[in-house]
Amino acid sequence: MPTIHNNILCVTVDELVDDCGVSKRTVIDGLLSQRKGLVYCWAHHKEGRKVYIHYDELKDNYKLLIKTILCGGVEPALWLKNKEAEKLNNELTELCGNLNSMVEVMPSDVKTFADSMLFTPQEVQQLARAAGWLRLWRRMDTKTARSYGFVSVKDIQTEIFKRCLNEQNNGFVKFPRVITTQRILDRKAREFAKEGLNCLINGGFGNANREKIDTSVHAKLMDLAGNPVKFSFEDIGLFYNSDAKNEGLPRMTVSAIKQHLNKPKNQRIWMYARHGKLDVDLLMQPQIERDAVSRADALWSLDGTTMQLYYRDSNGKVKSDLYVYFVVDVYSSAIIGYSVAFSESTGMVAEALKMAIDTYGYKPYQLQYDNGSANVNKVMHSIMSNMSRVHFPCTPYHGNSKYIETYIGHFQQRVLRYNEAFKGGNITTQSLNSKANPELLKALKADDRLKSEQEIIEMFADAVNVWNNRGEKRNSYGEWVGETKAEKYQHEHADRKQLNYFEKISLFMGEMPQPYQYKQQGITITMSGKTRKYIVPDDNGIGDFEFNRLYLREWFHVRINPLNPDFITLYKNGKLVATAHEKEKYAACVADMKNKPNDASKIKQFIAQKEMYGYDYAMREMERQRVVLHSEGLKATGTDGFGWHDMPKSDYNNIQNKIEDMRNGMTDVSDVDSAKNALLNW
Repeated sequence: MPTIHNNILCVTVDELVDDCGVSKRTVIDGLLSQRKGLVYCWAHHKEGRKVYIHYDELKDNYKLLIKTILCGGVEPALWLKNKEAEKLNNELTELCGNLNSMVEVMPSDVKTFADSMLFTPQEVQQLARAAGWLRLWRRMDTKTARSYGFVSVKDIQTEIFKRCLNEQNNGFVKFPRVITTQRILDRKAREFAKEGLNCLINGGFGNANREKIDTSVHAKLMDLAGNPVKFSFEDIGLFYNSDAKNEGLPRMTVSAIKQHLNKPKNQRIWMYARHGKLDVDLLMQPQIERDAVSRADALWSLDGTTMQLYYRDSNGKVKSDLYVYFVVDVYSSAIIGYSVAFSESTGMVAEALKMAIDTYGYKPYQLQYDNGSANVNKVMHSIMSNMSRVHFPCTPYHGNSKYIETYIGHFQQRVLRYNEAFKGGNITTQSLNSKANPELLKALKADDRLKSEQEIIEMFADAVNVWNNRGEKRNSYGEWVGETKAEKYQHEHADRKQLNYFEKISLFMGEMPQPYQYKQQGITITMSGKTRKYIVPDDNGIGDFEFNRLYLREWFHVRINPLNPDFITLYKNGKLVATAHEKEKYAACVADMKNKPNDASKIKQFIAQKEMYGYDYAMREMERQRVVLHSEGLKATGTDGFGWHDMPKSDYNNIQNKIEDMRNGMTDVSDVDSAKNALLNW
């Protein structure tokens, strides 16, 4: 492209040859002729190794080529000026685009605004950035503007105003009063130069009491309102005004105090200290809005609660201590599984899940539960990992994040409450309609009309069926209409797949939290308060001698089914090694054998196998190894060659036999000598 070199408009040889199509020979001949003084139309100069040809000295035909091809039909001098203007404009555009990044948010500003306790964390950031814009505005003078390529300081201030206004409209910047013109921004910047951050703090309350409520007053009111004793507003006014005179603070009416404290940004400060995190979170924190679950089995929600039904136990005592663990499909709100016990346990959770899987034959994509010990137990986590792709607990103490909380409440109030023995809803409920009638319960107890434990459990099962098999809406006659929960749960979907028998069984094998060592008594596991010993039995079912021989004191990862703990599976390096069964117990004395008539025979077999796998086995194996060594012409390691311990027993007996023959005069001396030498050299 044409360039200016030494105030001369030039083109290079490559541009003439490659871009304009002039013959390289022509250009070289022209340059040589110019140097010899033969022509004067190829004026040029050299910088380094590059040759620059002077445009104005070229013939018109070459000028036309350069103008047409390189400059797009524009005179090269004008084309260069346009390029310079375009470059300057690009630089200004890039600078204007970087103005936002030139705004500095000072940590000291953030601290000042936060320490005032007048603003929320978001407002602190907005005001600190406003201070950054004001600093940038004040930093721009004529000299700085021109150094950036602007003609005057007003041009760059216009660009600053545009970008500051855009951030204000988008909520990134906040001024005490909205900035609408350059003149207002300039005036605020001048105030900032005089007053500093105070020009952004003052005017923050926007009412007639603003000048009264400064940092000290605000701090005093926050302290009184945030007291966990929970003073009333009148008491706060009394305490504040009692101390105001001695502390040099202005007196405040209760109305003005109430108005200041009840502003949302101030409530967020003192209410947490006054009422506690859990309650205020539910009252003030924004809530996530979620879409409805798209299909059945996409999400199962799990939780347990008391059954809320009175019954009489076997001794006739009135109780209400039954505990129910629910499995609910969130898509249909159907109760697809449950279990009943006296307290929440890992086995209870597994039973409820097994009921859901056995009844319908599907497994969930995701499981949702709370942080109860039965749910976060590692064995239960392993089972949940088997049956779902995703599972994790809900946020603690946030009932609205757990779908099942709502379903349990509706189930109790819409179905279970029709049972006369209904205990009532949660103790925190305020509605009388949700509470039981104490006179009715008293009459049931007096008339002995309370059901037994088994009858109550059966009635609860009926209530679950009622819940699952009724519509979700009522018509004008009070009748339940529409698709039932059970029908909705059966909606077909491409991602739902029926489980076969073996898949159902494998789902409930959960891994124990730590590895176990296989000892003389096998593997000992304590679960739900009961201790069990497991062994890998031999083929004849008597003892575990073969597995003990191979794996004694080895460590294994163990998987167990809490619903059927009669057996466990042993894994090493992720591979299945064996299945261990609960160790059989034999009668401790002869008197007890009448209840176990086969124990005597089994004990005899056990003792015989102990001998076979004990000392006798070791000696047989040692003899076999010596035979192997002897067949290879080797001696036993670490011996000196004396005694039958160092050779196979058959060879030793043969040598002893020859020596005895010599004593009896039945063999030659040479044979005896050779036998002795064999004995000594072994």
